[in-house]
Amino acid sequence: MAILEAPARSGLASLLNLQAVDVAQRAALWTRSVKSFFPGLSVRELGGTPDRGSISGMPFGPGRLWTVVSPSLLVSYDPSALCDDHNDVFSVMMQLHGSTTACQKQRRCTLRPGEFCLIDSRLSFELEVAATSSQFMFVQMPRHAVLARHPYLERRTAELFDPADAGARLLRGLLLSVLEQATLLEDDQRASTLSAIIQLLGAPRLPAGRKADEVSWRVRAALACIDAALSDTAVSAEQIAKMQGISRRRLDEIMIETVGASLTAQIWIRRLSQAATDLADPRCAGRSVSQIAFAAGFEDPAHFTRAFKRRFGCTPREWRLRAGAASAPLPPLDS
Repeated sequence: MAILEAPARSGLASLLNLQAVDVAQRAALWTRSVKSFFPGLSVRELGGTPDRGSISGMPFGPGRLWTVVSPSLLVSYDPSALCDDHNDVFSVMMQLHGSTTACQKQRRCTLRPGEFCLIDSRLSFELEVAATSSQFMFVQMPRHAVLARHPYLERRTAELFDPADAGARLLRGLLLSVLEQATLLEDDQRASTLSAIIQLLGAPRLPAGRKADEVSWRVRAALACIDAALSDTAVSAEQIAKMQGISRRRLDEIMIETVGASLTAQIWIRRLSQAATDLADPRCAGRSVSQIAFAAGFEDPAHFTRAFKRRFGCTPREWRLRAGAASAPLPPLDS
């Protein structure tokens, strides 16, 4: 079964392997490693001395790719540990072996092999492994990039997506391929692949039992239209509503109710998010800030800089410098 075979061929850099550690040191080292590699995360309960456990990972464009073999435990996450908004991430987590239970904002799901959910670093959450061990992968993505394209996903964390849905199968296949091929990709290819993962988060159907009629096509269609015309400085909310055969007022109502922002606001949010993504993308290192602003649909670089600073709390150049520092590889943790 591909889900079981892919991790063995992934070749991600091993940052910690408890089987290479003296038994007496394993519990303390695992607890310390969790805090070190995943700021804000702490072990609340550990089921005795772990027999096995490993953490592997690598930079992946402006995000990171991880695989974890976890012993039986309960971990909790405190978002106040992240003081830098630039490091906010949205993660897609997929189970490979065993099971893991995720809880966030009164939502709870148990992942089994091939199933996945989303986790938001802005909110506290818990992960629990009840059995002897669990193996899962997750991709950390810039939060702004995910929610600019799929803002409704902010309310969908810790919810199990239907594994039989065609869109879910498509995303699952991509994640497994990424895990297998990641180390063979160059930096620019990893950045492109991360963009594809973010875009494909819109493919799976929303969890069953939710009101998804207008979300599933009105909102998604509007956001897709914005993406398609992002560099067009003349694109307007009226044009997008007309494409869908609905009044601007009604579409604004749907957007505000569903994602908390009007069409016009979504256009600007999406443009700023695209610019932020490009500034952090190694493929765009040779492009100036002004060129990136123009490509995102801004006509005035000075206006772009002001709008960018209001949204992200720093200038575009500062954002680019931080992105370079954040993408540096993590060293293995000394035992």
